[in-house]
Amino acid sequence: MQRVLILADGIVAKYFLRRLVKTFISKNEYHIVYTDEEILPKESKENLHFYHFDPTSFIKLSKLFSKKYKEVIIVLATKIDTYASFKNVRELDKNVTVIVLDRWNLELEGKNFIRLDANEILASRVEDHLPNVPVVARNVGLGIGDVMEVLVPIGSSYVYRHVGSIEQRDWRIAAIYRDNRIVLPSSDTMILPNDILLLVGKPQILLEIFKSIKREVGQFPMPFGRDSYLFIDMEKNRPKRIKELMLGAIYLHSKLKDKKLIVRVANPTDIKTLEFLRSYDSKTVEVIIDYFYRPSLDLLQNDFKVHKIGLFLVPQELFFKKEYRKLLYLFAKPVISLSSYPFEKVKEVYLPLTGNPSVENISSILFDIAIQLKLKLKLYEDFQSNSPIDMRLIEHFENLANIFSKPIEIKKAKTNLIRTLRKEPPSLLVYPFSKKVVKANPFNLFCTDPESLFYKLSMHHQLFIPI
Repeated sequence: MQRVLILADGIVAKYFLRRLVKTFISKNEYHIVYTDEEILPKESKENLHFYHFDPTSFIKLSKLFSKKYKEVIIVLATKIDTYASFKNVRELDKNVTVIVLDRWNLELEGKNFIRLDANEILASRVEDHLPNVPVVARNVGLGIGDVMEVLVPIGSSYVYRHVGSIEQRDWRIAAIYRDNRIVLPSSDTMILPNDILLLVGKPQILLEIFKSIKREVGQFPMPFGRDSYLFIDMEKNRPKRIKELMLGAIYLHSKLKDKKLIVRVANPTDIKTLEFLRSYDSKTVEVIIDYFYRPSLDLLQNDFKVHKIGLFLVPQELFFKKEYRKLLYLFAKPVISLSSYPFEKVKEVYLPLTGNPSVENISSILFDIAIQLKLKLKLYEDFQSNSPIDMRLIEHFENLANIFSKPIEIKKAKTNLIRTLRKEPPSLLVYPFSKKVVKANPFNLFCTDPESLFYKLSMHHQLFIPI
């Protein structure tokens, strides 16, 4: 059992002693010095010992120091009493930890000393109740903002996201408070509107995450990552195709909220094309050329570890290769497979409703992209769909359309979705990045699922969002 000495006087000490009695304290022994009986709690416990004398009296205090104390807590009403008591305690025991409640900016020094600034504590508690101000733990962790609570607003880009799909580098979602209960999240836990997230991590990063959560939809590629990344292999793409890719990436970079566009050039061959790519090098566009002719898959893996990538941009012909799809699937980041159609001419974004329940999980990201790129949003139902699940999904999208003030058009295909989408003008198709996409086989003649047969829709740009 550890002994704690408390020097108490004043209104703060009165409430402190009340809380002390109500708290589970059976493992500590408390010795309390007081002058005013009005501050004493009505209840007491056997491990609380009270001494009625002036805490500034050195001689009387010295008699208590025949015992060894783990801590001395000074909560007194006046500046002169607080200062005198601190000096007395330090003279009686130079090594004991002293905790002082200070309202007067006292100049106190020495080791094993903790100063609690009463004015700062009160101001911070008032600040905690301001809207859109992060609530950080001051008595938990390091007390420097490494533990934070954040309320997720309805329009946040984190709403309807799985915890595992959110990049958490140097920070973590430790718990979720929902409907007055605690949820210990797994990677499959979905974040809902009005959830309170308990975040743990580096203080500066948590401040950025707080801002990201509080921002309304229109922040993609956050929360997947900060930057966009374009991969170009000059051995596998002709100069004309490389220019198409670069112009498409530059256009997306100008519309999305990525901090930087990173352009990785593998196997450099044509000098003129290299000069074209380098001409875009700037503070927000970084062109990185690999002159060592390393394998493309190795370059992708290395860049993923080095950069904070939130969106991969790749040529359609590269995404068609299974080994690249496998690797990109493991990264768990959104991927846009770029067709040859100029991206700035795209007017609509289509979401095929294939019966995949994971479509609901990517819904907020879909609205985010449609809003940023100013595209009309169109949902395509399969011509055979009439199940209750389909109806609930439609209702879910209609609710989001109201929340984000983004109109949607819901159409029912007259034939299978592949044939319907092939007749539409080039646009942006959106899919969940599922294992069906990874395992897709272009020679499956009897399949009508757009996720498995995205090959047949190569006239469109295609966005694959991880689930």
